[in-house]
Amino acid sequence: MEILHNHKIHIPLFSLLFFLFHFSSLHFLSLAYEQPDDKYFVNCGSKANANLNDRVFTADSGFLCLEKSRAIESTNQSSSPYQTARIFYNQSYYEFKIAVNGTYIVRLHFLAFSSSSVNLSSALFDVSAFPIVSNSGFKLLSNFTAKNSSNSPLIEEFFLAIGPGSFKIYFAPQGSSFAFVNAIEVFRAPLKFSPRNYSSSFPLVLRTIYRVNVGGQKITPDIDTIWRNWEQDDRYLSNSTSAEDSRPSSQPLIRKSVESDGFVGADSDSIAPDSVYQTAKLMTRDTKGLPNAFNITWSFNVSADARHLVRVHFCDIIGPPGNLVFNLYSNGNFIKKVGGLDFSLSFLYLPFYYDFVLSSNGSEFINISVGPSTDTTTNNSFLNGLEMLEVIEGPALSNPPASVCNMKGPNKIKVGLVVGSVIGGLSLICILIVGILFGLKYRKAKSVETSELSPMPAFGGG
Repeated sequence: MEILHNHKIHIPLFSLLFFLFHFSSLHFLSLAYEQPDDKYFVNCGSKANANLNDRVFTADSGFLCLEKSRAIESTNQSSSPYQTARIFYNQSYYEFKIAVNGTYIVRLHFLAFSSSSVNLSSALFDVSAFPIVSNSGFKLLSNFTAKNSSNSPLIEEFFLAIGPGSFKIYFAPQGSSFAFVNAIEVFRAPLKFSPRNYSSSFPLVLRTIYRVNVGGQKITPDIDTIWRNWEQDDRYLSNSTSAEDSRPSSQPLIRKSVESDGFVGADSDSIAPDSVYQTAKLMTRDTKGLPNAFNITWSFNVSADARHLVRVHFCDIIGPPGNLVFNLYSNGNFIKKVGGLDFSLSFLYLPFYYDFVLSSNGSEFINISVGPSTDTTTNNSFLNGLEMLEVIEGPALSNPPASVCNMKGPNKIKVGLVVGSVIGGLSLICILIVGILFGLKYRKAKSVETSELSPMPAFGGG
């Protein structure tokens, strides 16, 4: 038989306390240094927060160069965050810390409201973006003016590929003028939101110029998942008699993650809201039998000598499924055939989209058309939505403009947060020490009591 001995492991109290202090200090300091979510909504020129469509826009002082700017307030009762603006008389910037690589949506809000001290409509300036300080930047807006925004806000939206690090947005007045901005949004776009069928030697930089709900009503940010505006399409129709609005569908959509021949299933309402896919423009009854007038065409004014990414949205709410086959055109050139019996997305109420890139080739207009294919006897075609984004490809800015002030605010470590975290950690250490001492005292008392009872040794079977 073998006698089993109890071996006690003695850990010096000093070593234990040192380990607890070291671990707790690192843990709580890491909480103090923890990066926030890559989502920023900034109320420029204000010391207070403002709400807009379920977003809280925070005061801008924590993201801004403070020395060369001033804040102004509207003399009218305008809705927040358009009650205030930040004015720059010298080159200045906002800085945002980015933790996760991805495609980001950046929106700049401008409202040239009435002010007793300055005429915002006279501002003339450039806006540049530097996704990472060490990398190239791009000019987002050149010789920009918001003089037509006195009644309703002007929102400039961009899609940028941004890597981890410091993302800066610079405002540079032209000549003796000044720059201003009312609000800024920077947040990561939903997954699968990046464009398809797109290639460029430059980083992704896109500027939204059109977002159209075809055949439906205007869609406002409060009913869009990522707060987009969708305008009606009638003003862009080349021939209003060639198309009519479909009857709006009340059927629930069948959103699927599927791809086929460049077409992508709109599996989330972040691609487009249900209301975009539940309405459409289709051929009028009077033109379905005409051989030379069957195309429905929308015409858009664009920048000459620039490429444009076009995203067209489709959802068959007309039926029967697989019966509609039609072609997509741009400036009269064939782009893609849509539909057919062998088309894997030919289901009723299944939304999908297609991305393609166009060059304006010196023209200031891009026409997008849909028309029946010769592969079907059903002379009809439809479109549910359209987005057009200008591709910004240069010239790249090799270095960020020289800084004119030092950053202040939450991008620095907050002393209060650090002190509070350390104090909290020390409090936890004290509680652990008391618990350990109490446990040791209890074990010692129990050891004395059991020794008086002369316990039997433990035996193992042999």
